[in-house]
Amino acid sequence: LETGGKSPLLVFDDADIEQAVRWSHMGIMSNQGQICTATSRIIVQASIYDDFIKRFVETLKAVSKVGSQWDKDTYQGPQVSKVQYEKVLEYIDIGKAEGANLAAGGTPLSIGGKGKGFFVAPTVFTNVTTKMRVWGEEIFGPVVVIASFKDEEDAVGLANSTQYGLGAAVFTQNVERAHRVASEIEAGMVWINSTQDSDPRVPFGGVKQSGIGRELGEAGLEAYSQIKSVHVNMGTKL
Repeated sequence: LETGGKSPLLVFDDADIEQAVRWSHMGIMSNQGQICTATSRIIVQASIYDDFIKRFVETLKAVSKVGSQWDKDTYQGPQVSKVQYEKVLEYIDIGKAEGANLAAGGTPLSIGGKGKGFFVAPTVFTNVTTKMRVWGEEIFGPVVVIASFKDEEDAVGLANSTQYGLGAAVFTQNVERAHRVASEIEAGMVWINSTQDSDPRVPFGGVKQSGIGRELGEAGLEAYSQIKSVHVNMGTKL
């Protein structure tokens, strides 16, 4: 049973920043942000924070073309329903009211015929704090929040600061650090130097309020099996 997420993506200062930007953009903006594992919280080391935001917004403007889902050059189509569209816009208003800095987007778009269609501009909030609702609540749309961290301990603390624990991503060239951080993050899945990777042989699922049990892989088969204990008396007499 998978019940949503607010997955973090951590970028350390030794990461390939261009690749981190491209993967993090795909991790939240693909499928209009309507992915349960979407890396909707990007947490960047303070020394590269400003540079990362600049590159991320540039990539957003260059790649995230919003338009009809039938157009070949469209990257982001409409939200799945009017209800979801209105929910996304409500959260954008909440983020503004909470004092988050709007770095990009933040508005509905009139793209469909006669203004129809549930289109939202891909939205970036920066300088977000853990007390803000846009930080901890699942929006399920093209909205990302970006915060900074000081050191590894701070990064893990921020990553674990929500009720969810579905996916997480870590960008660093230090393999030891990558595995150390992966073990400390409270998530059912961790990607190292990528995001949204999947394989039918690998279990899928979360911890905390992101659900129970696993799909896929050997662990996924357990849901279709029944464990039975059989005790055999090999000769003990009373």
